[in-house]
Amino acid sequence: MTQSSSHQDWQSIRQQFPNKWVLLEAKSAHSNENKRVIDDIGVVDSFGDGEEAMRKYLLLHKQDHNRELYVVHTDKESLDITEKRWVGIRRM
Repeated sequence: MTQSSSHQDWQSIRQQFPNKWVLLEAKSAHSNENKRVIDDIGVVDSFGDGEEAMRKYLLLHKQDHNRELYVVHTDKESLDITEKRWVGIRRM
């Protein structure tokens, strides 16, 4: 079930999708002290199962590596996204 990707805040997403895994897209975001701060977020889809959510994430990420996508469970009080720096050679 694909949802609207219009702007919402995290608390309204939690209320709209209680106890669900959500696939989120950051439409606008910035970095601050090794954290990703999402300024404009949209729900791509919601799931009852985390594995299903990750499968959808991987499919969409494979189609477009430039989309900033996250899978998060709505039981989290806040979005706490730590940036990880990859060191080394990436195979394309």
